[in-house]
Amino acid sequence: MSDEITPLPEIDNAAAMREFFEEIRERAKLLPRACVENNQPHVAAKALWLLAQGAPVKQISRITGLGHETIRRLSWQHEDTLESKRKEFSARYAMVAAEYTDLLFEKAEQLANDPEELKKISPDRLALTVGILSDHSAKLSGMAGVVIEHRKGPSIDDAAKAIEEARMRMANKVRESAIEAEIVE
Repeated sequence: MSDEITPLPEIDNAAAMREFFEEIRERAKLLPRACVENNQPHVAAKALWLLAQGAPVKQISRITGLGHETIRRLSWQHEDTLESKRKEFSARYAMVAAEYTDLLFEKAEQLANDPEELKKISPDRLALTVGILSDHSAKLSGMAGVVIEHRKGPSIDDAAKAIEEARMRMANKVRESAIEAEIVE
């Protein structure tokens, strides 16, 4: 598995990187001298660039040599910068996705016209494709991707109290129904 994120050429160009780097350097002026933004601004910018593209912290750590805590701090401290870059990446990725969607439709049409080629594709790959496309379709139409159900009921403390009360009632019933007897020898 490669450590590098495959950048989109129109996003990951020299001019965009210089602009992003300058933004990070400007912000670094307001931060402590010992922070990575001041000591290794190119490394900080690389980490933030990867964060904006959605790379996992573990992968960014391997690529940049920064610790997880430093990467999390960068994410938190540069949240507005990341958010603006994420919106840019999102729009550009959506354009590329539209291009690939067109190619997918072309491929589907080719497969529909060539039953022998269609036989070579496993049903699980087709099912996966349908699932992903259905999920994205639902998101784009505004449908919820995940439904969270909130249930109300007794808490653990309430349940423990109810159990204790039931035990007390049982103990009282046993005492009330006990027969007084005298042991005769």
